[in-house]
Amino acid sequence: MEQWLSAVAGSRTSDDQASTFDYKKVPVRDNAFWVMQLSPVGFQGKDPQVHQGEYLPGSTPAFGIIIYDDRDQFLVQEMVLPGMLSSDVLLKYAIASPLPPNLPCAPSLRVIAYKLSPHVDALRPFLDSLPAPFSWRSETFEEAERVGLGAHSLSIQGVAKAIKRAEEEKQLGNEAIGRKDRTAAIKHYSEAYEFLADAIAQNPTVEQTRDIKRVTAICLANRAAALLLEGEGQDAKKALADAERAATFDENYGKAYHRQAKAHQLLGARGSSIDVLTTALKKPSHASDKDLNDALVGAYGGFPESPDKMRALCCRLFVDKDGDLRARDIKEFVRRADAHVKKISATTL
Repeated sequence: MEQWLSAVAGSRTSDDQASTFDYKKVPVRDNAFWVMQLSPVGFQGKDPQVHQGEYLPGSTPAFGIIIYDDRDQFLVQEMVLPGMLSSDVLLKYAIASPLPPNLPCAPSLRVIAYKLSPHVDALRPFLDSLPAPFSWRSETFEEAERVGLGAHSLSIQGVAKAIKRAEEEKQLGNEAIGRKDRTAAIKHYSEAYEFLADAIAQNPTVEQTRDIKRVTAICLANRAAALLLEGEGQDAKKALADAERAATFDENYGKAYHRQAKAHQLLGARGSSIDVLTTALKKPSHASDKDLNDALVGAYGGFPESPDKMRALCCRLFVDKDGDLRARDIKEFVRRADAHVKKISATTL
């Protein structure tokens, strides 16, 4: 079944094919209807990344579009970037190239959402251009209430399914990491990320949104780990970008900072690595994180075994007012430095 779906998905209509598709000859299914949902997912600025949260000056809203029919079959699950939905999405993805195993078709009736009633005149040229016996009318208030309840139910099911598939792909990615199979790991984490993007576009609950963000951070940080594996294909720049994005989804996920630091080290930016680690370790949730504290010691080159060199390092880090101030408030780092001083002092007595 997976091979068949892949083959069908591979045959989806391209942009060029969609522009020449004869929509007037597309089959029309009688007594059918579609429900279309448009959900805000964030804002897109100059970079291609979609940022969740508040509007940023100069950014454009990004939306997820979902179209399903009266058989509860999903025809479209797409991210609309940038800006609002256009008729191209309806024509290309829903009619000409719906999600498999659906085949090209159009519903016999198009009901315009009740809340869009003030905009019917603007929609009329597009709606009137669709083939006969296609027809349309405005939705009644009673219908809007019924459809809203149905859409909510399908949305809940869709979110849960997408999260489950993401978790499955994440686990496959973890197994690939264990085998040090970079290519497979990146593939599975990327697919997990796509399922999570689908989930966030389907109006998840507050609790589901929290889970989606948490798992997204893990998948991005793990994909960074795959990119940081030694050998051919290692890419510290891409790993750094993934690890930085992971922290935007979950600022309390320690591995996001650890992998940023490692990427900076591989890129020869030791100072940036220390900046990332000290910033993370100042967060109460990370203060005792062993991996982050280990990485910070390593970023400073480790604690010297020579008493004179250790004394000079301590003066620079903890005493000299013009020295390196970044680690002075990192309690676990200070404790480790103090313990090392006592150790080498006892050895030399």
